[in-house]
Order: sequence, then structure tokens, then C-alpha cells
Amino acid sequence: MKENFKLGGILLIITMIAGLLLGVANNLTKEAIIENSKVSKEDLNYILPQASSIQDINNLDTEGNVKEIYEALNENNVVGHVIKVTTKGFHGPVDFVIGISNDGKISGIKVLSHSETPGLGAKISEEKFTSRFKDKPANGYLELVKITPNKDNEVEAISGATVSSRASVTAVNEAITFYLKNIKGEEIAPQENTDANTSASSEETAPQKNTDADTSASENQ
Repeated sequence: MKENFKLGGILLIITMIAGLLLGVANNLTKEAIIENSKVSKEDLNYILPQASSIQDINNLDTEGNVKEIYEALNENNVVGHVIKVTTKGFHGPVDFVIGISNDGKISGIKVLSHSETPGLGAKISEEKFTSRFKDKPANGYLELVKITPNKDNEVEAISGATVSSRASVTAVNEAITFYLKNIKGEEIAPQENTDANTSASSEETAPQKNTDADTSASENQ
């Protein structure tokens, strides 16, 4: 009996020490966790080069696919806004960070994480594609096209990766909508389905059960 009490006491002491250590570790890493959830300086320099730092907008709540919103600062001057958005790609969620400058233009976008097909959908993270959004107007919806754009609000899709390309345009449009509605205080009408050039095609068919390399789902985006 005494042996059981002794064992129980030892276990209780071990549990208390473990709990104390976890509490201390949590406090030590809390700031690092908070900092890691924010946009890195490298990301900020890529999407909004004129900004040197960001700060939370405390009076705004996220909604829908918009996950985080920040003011972008150069010293103490607000030079734009940074918005994190998550949309659905061909294989799963795609996380974006989008910069909108004070002149009402998309200053840049960056893909933070994705699981799109290497060599196809994964191209949305390459500068060759993300640069297509730079300086696009943030006063209305962007449209995805399969041809060379002839309008300011058009973005050319990646050949063979229409679904992933559309996920990118959707993310930017959600950032624009949030920016206009919640930051600028402007009304914006619901988006109409105007992607006539990007309607369902053989590039977007559902994945086939055949796993042969030449007919895999990765070629059907």
C-alpha cells in the first residue's frame, strides 16, 4: 500500500513539473508564434516594396477566405494594405498574400503554400505568373482569360493549369472585395460569371482512376 502511495506521489510530482515546463515553454514561444503568423519581410518586400513593416488592423474582422489583414507602413505612413487569402486549388487549399497599394492597384501577390501539380498548377507560385497581377486595378473584379489580355482587368491563365490559375484570380478578387468593402467603405456588386474563356474544358476534367504517368490527373487541370 505504501508503495502505491509512493508511486502515486512520484507521478503527481512529475505531472506538475511537466505542466510547469509546458507553461514556461508556451510563454517563451508565444511571441515567436505570433510573429511567425505574420507576413515575413521577404514576402512584404516582394508584394509591396515601398513598405518596411506591417501592423494589425484591430477594428476589422476577417471573413470568408480572408484570413489576415494588415496596414503596410513606411516609417509611420500607411502606404497600402496586405491581405492573406486561402482558396481552393486543383489539389487542395492554396495560401496567398496580396498587396494593394494606396493608389488602388495590386502591388504584388505571392503564394505562401500549395499542393498543386509540379510543372503545371505549381507554376502559379512562379514570378512569370504572379507578375501578371502587378499593377492590375483594385477597383473591381479581375477576369481570367486564356488569350493575351487586352483589358486592364484581365489575367492570362497558365496553359494546362486553368483551375490553379482561377484559384489565384479568385484569391485576388476576394482580397479586392474585402479591401473595397471594409477598408475603402465602397459598395461592390456580386461577381457575375464572366469567365467565358475559362469554362470547363478537358484541362479541368476530374482526375481519372488510371494512374499511368501519361494520363494522370495532373495533366487535366
